[in-house]
Amino acid sequence: MKTDALDDCLRVSLAHSSLTLKLDDVLGLFHGLSLGEFMLLRLLSKAEGGRLPLVDLERPLGVRMSGVLRQLAPLEKTGYLQREPGRVVTLRPAGRARVTEAAVTAEAVCSDALAGTDAAARESLRSVLSQLCRSSALELT
Repeated sequence: MKTDALDDCLRVSLAHSSLTLKLDDVLGLFHGLSLGEFMLLRLLSKAEGGRLPLVDLERPLGVRMSGVLRQLAPLEKTGYLQREPGRVVTLRPAGRARVTEAAVTAEAVCSDALAGTDAAARESLRSVLSQLCRSSALELT
């Protein structure tokens, strides 16, 4: 049976939408964070010294610079991060604590979502998604 590339990509998009809605709901309810805010804090928590240039946040967050800047304002006000000269963002201790707590919740949701999926299927999924993320066809012009 022929599988259509459009249908496959739409399935990926639907899965993304479903995960986004669920994680947004749960992270907001228990930690006061949107999924986008959680992702931003997590990116910083994984970066060396908890610091990243603003430009390095666009692609992983899936938003243009204006969207990144809009996400920063409330996180700065709550003391979770700070902007530094040279368009660099740094994670503060309160932000590290919040993202560490929220990661436990996000992991539980993701574990439930993937329950019943064997290790080989998950490895295959990681491989396909990584390839899709690196596709030159998806580069912005």
